[in-house]
Amino acid sequence: MFRILLPLLLLLIPFTAKAELEITIYAFRTSNDLAYKTYSYDVIEPKEIRNLPSLNLVQSGPEGQMTSTFLRGTNSNHTLITLNGIAIKDHSTPGGTDDIGQHSFLGVDKIEVIKGPMGSTYGPNSIGGTINMITSPNDDNSIGASVGSNNTWTQDIKIGDYVGDTLLDFRIENKTSDGISVVDGNENDEYKNRNYILQTETPLENYWLKTNVIETHNKSDLDKSTDYTDYTADWQFNNYYLSLQNKDEEYTINHTKHDRVYDDKGTKDTYLNDTTTLLAKKTLHHENKSHTIGTEYEYSDIEFNTNISGYESEVNKNRTNNGYFYSVDQSHDSGVQSHIGFRYDTPNTFDNQLTYRIGVENNGVRLSYATGYKAPTVYEMYGKDNWGFLGNSSLVPEESKTYELGYRWDKGDLVFFKTEIDNLLKYENSTYVNDTKKSDRHGVELGLTNNIGSVIIKNNTTFVIAEDGDGAEIVRKPKWTNLTNFELNGFNLNINYYGSHMDIDSTTYARKKMKSVTTADLFYSTTKGSLTMYAGIDNITDVDYERPDGYNQSNRNFTLGFNKKF
Repeated sequence: MFRILLPLLLLLIPFTAKAELEITIYAFRTSNDLAYKTYSYDVIEPKEIRNLPSLNLVQSGPEGQMTSTFLRGTNSNHTLITLNGIAIKDHSTPGGTDDIGQHSFLGVDKIEVIKGPMGSTYGPNSIGGTINMITSPNDDNSIGASVGSNNTWTQDIKIGDYVGDTLLDFRIENKTSDGISVVDGNENDEYKNRNYILQTETPLENYWLKTNVIETHNKSDLDKSTDYTDYTADWQFNNYYLSLQNKDEEYTINHTKHDRVYDDKGTKDTYLNDTTTLLAKKTLHHENKSHTIGTEYEYSDIEFNTNISGYESEVNKNRTNNGYFYSVDQSHDSGVQSHIGFRYDTPNTFDNQLTYRIGVENNGVRLSYATGYKAPTVYEMYGKDNWGFLGNSSLVPEESKTYELGYRWDKGDLVFFKTEIDNLLKYENSTYVNDTKKSDRHGVELGLTNNIGSVIIKNNTTFVIAEDGDGAEIVRKPKWTNLTNFELNGFNLNINYYGSHMDIDSTTYARKKMKSVTTADLFYSTTKGSLTMYAGIDNITDVDYERPDGYNQSNRNFTLGFNKKF
């Protein structure tokens, strides 16, 4: 299938002169409007999150199941998820993997995907990159509903209005589905999601006061290696955000809570994480330079206790980190845009860390070098279980170096990247140790946009080689991924190619080769006045496949819905 798509991809390569892109970058902690030129990014609608080839989301079954994130071939715990630029990591996960699939994106206006390490800005856990969800209130009022396959129903309501000078935006979303069987069984695995968000925005003298309160509650049926009844997951996420900011200053306090409970016929595993973050930063402008200085404090209370299937494990630990960062962005008379950034972290559970990033850009060509690190989790350092595992408090962070060369023009972006990771954690002799060998991830990203008549065609292709220290291919990281999108008069057709790759057999746990998969999705929407109607068909050709091995993905399914503004 990829050989069929390649000629089409070549048609998209433009032969026109380069033009400047106009775009607003939100997460980068500087107010220099040109800083974004020195790094790789995508700014997308929330619905497009699964359509970026360099961002590989592997969901262990259909919607409602756990999702792992792989960015540029790095590991599932190497991508940092942030909300309005603040990390919302669940530190209670044993391996440090965040589950972006549990977030509904209710109230999220845009998602910014920054590719490559951002340790100099955000500190730990962004070796692969950063996914920043951006909320933005407005005064629209609307109600919507949809129905889909497997008795899937969604209802949402939004109320926005001004109270004096304060803009209030309140939204509710409810989604239920019978689901499908995660494994080949007779019982469908249903899920129920309910989400709330209240946002406010108040103008003050020289500042904006912004707040949000988010509550998400997801309940899902789970299976084990075979069809299984009375096994459920209950995931609650709460976020409370208060920020005083303008273009050059930000003073933010954010509190995030993750509360996960897995219930197997009354026996429960519980995972709890409370994190409070304080952020202060200021940018000073002098002629053609912008200097940003800031500090970030994070306190996490982490606890979990497991008992299911006779596996007893526990952790109860506090973790703190103070981060201090500085960057300078400069526009040179020669037309070169440069960025230099440093961050120094002082965590309480391992040695202090220094990360930095250097980038330059001129006439669309950019070159950068960046370092990053991934913190060992409290489970890896202090956990224990009844099967002999004992954490290793001497672990050091995984460290990365990334080189990048890119060229961006008005209709495309071509990037060559290489990431080297030292001290990767591996399980050995009933504990975790740092691997002395270096892991390599390198590849190419190509994004193209062109018009053929009235048809807008977008194509994104990624080629990645991900190998461990012994040169073996790392599982669940296909070399080739490709997405082609056709847009015409309200119709959107996506053709998704997911290349062959290595995986772990769900029964034998041996390595196995997985075949490539090509799926197609069709979506249509039309708006008349205040009413929008839409319909979609996913997996049009009804491809039957598992991802990862042993976890069924949805076959052909449809959605039909509306949204009415009032």
